[in-house]
Amino acid sequence: MVRRSIAGLWTCGLLAGLGMAQVAAKDLVLAEIHPPGHVIVQSEEVLHSKLAELTKGELQVQVKHSGQAGNEAQAWDKVKAGTLDIARVNLAMLAKDMPAVKLVSLPYLFRSREHMWRVLEGEFGKRIQSEAEKVGAVVLTYYDSGTRSFYSTKQPIRSLADFNGLRVRVQDSPVYKDLILQLGGTPVVLPYDKVGEAFQKGEIDAAENNVPSYVSSGHYKLAKHYSFDEHSAVPEVLVVSRKTWQGLSVAQQQALSSAAASSSAQMKTLWADSELQSLAKAKKEGAVITDKSRMSMSGIEGFAVKLYSKYITDRDELETVLSILRTK
Repeated sequence: MVRRSIAGLWTCGLLAGLGMAQVAAKDLVLAEIHPPGHVIVQSEEVLHSKLAELTKGELQVQVKHSGQAGNEAQAWDKVKAGTLDIARVNLAMLAKDMPAVKLVSLPYLFRSREHMWRVLEGEFGKRIQSEAEKVGAVVLTYYDSGTRSFYSTKQPIRSLADFNGLRVRVQDSPVYKDLILQLGGTPVVLPYDKVGEAFQKGEIDAAENNVPSYVSSGHYKLAKHYSFDEHSAVPEVLVVSRKTWQGLSVAQQQALSSAAASSSAQMKTLWADSELQSLAKAKKEGAVITDKSRMSMSGIEGFAVKLYSKYITDRDELETVLSILRTK
């Protein structure tokens, strides 16, 4: 009886040990709206492989692509609630919960992507981290999503005067509707999937987006004048639920952070290649690309800056914006 009890205890202990091992090995679910093959999904695959390598399979990322886990707004809400491990969303999606993000979305805030990265890697980036944690998320890394610029059916946009009378499709954003009005155009709010049809029907004269989207959407065939004013530079962000983060060991947290950094570096390379390929395709098929150096930006940016005092009434926040503008 004694021997049998010891054997039974040994067996139970072994099974318990196996059970603990199974709990330690965990799949982290990542919500993604883009399909396989997209540069963002390719970068998330780097995250998956690097994390599995660093943790020897203890942690793995399962990418739920093509909106399987909901749209970006739904994914963000689930991360905050702790019912989803990781989500990749545009940083602007966090503006409703995080005051700092509202500032990032202001037009002409960043002179270049390099300027943007320096700001996000500095004190302002720490503020974003802090605000995210207060609402239930941890910022893992950022993904490059380029800059947004205007494109037109009529002529290149090179100066303030070229906006006069243009009907410009914008997202449903009070700031950008006001921007177009300030520049002398008429803002037209349309869903993104209706933009091509609106160009064909002559309902709009211009729109704005990054170069890969300009080409992949086919808009380059309808609005052949693309002008690099780079009025918006808002990156994608990879966020992990604070609940999930706190459930990881310190070593696992470090591995996840390291894997995320590797995927971000890969994303920058893939995005740069995508932009070059898209520009080459657009030019080959007749699009006219106007570089920023050939634009008179002072008048355009001057009107845009007037919006800052309208939408930022807090004196400290306005000083933060000015500090970002002064960042070298």
